Amino acid sequence: MPGEYGDGFDARIEYLPEVRRFVIYYRESGPGRPQGRVHFSIAHELGHFYIPDHRARLLKGEMHNSLSDFRSDDAQEQEADEFAANLLMPKELFINEVRQFRQRVCTLKEICQMADQRFGTSITSTARRYCQCDIEACSIVVSENGLIRWAMHSEDMKRMNMRYVPARQPVPAMSKTAVLWQTIDEASEPVEGLVDAEVWFERPFYKKRLWEEAMVLGNTGLVLTYLTLDADD
Repeated sequence: MPGEYGDGFDARIEYLPEVRRFVIYYRESGPGRPQGRVHFSIAHELGHFYIPDHRARLLKGEMHNSLSDFRSDDAQEQEADEFAANLLMPKELFINEVRQFRQRVCTLKEICQMADQRFGTSITSTARRYCQCDIEACSIVVSENGLIRWAMHSEDMKRMNMRYVPARQPVPAMSKTAVLWQTIDEASEPVEGLVDAEVWFERPFYKKRLWEEAMVLGNTGLVLTYLTLDADD
């Protein structure tokens, strides 16, 4: 059941006992809501359908408007997000796609390209999947109103003691992300540049520089930060 539904609505799945059918309502794509985010919202609702505990709740009449694309702190929503990411970006297929790039690793721009042109997924979910596949040492951080919401780190990053970015704290003052937050709006251009590893991590084993890229995520009010090791170090 596609529709406009208004701002703040992503999708909802509901069981209709009178016809013994499930229905998924979802907000269509439009300004600030790319098709990839729509795909992810639908896959998220399918997660609620296929995960047994979630489906049992639906059959009992429980329902809610989902906040998908890793924007919710609710465990059930996070499970549905992980289901969607695995459904839309199977690990082997995802790694093979990355290997098509000349350097066999990705910049944030190239992750956006994969999201838009290959998988039809949201930028956030694609960046998370890249990090999960441990293709290179990297971290992603999502912030809102200048405060960190959550972060994810590849296994290689964790081995260098770059495994923790505290949630609900301001983004580091010396980071490129902080620069972006100072003048942010939906039209803000991505920022990038070198930063010391200590800007983001306390006592990292890797004592050199990181390459930091940050971009505004449409009209969500969020910023995505992508951290990798400096290739020249």
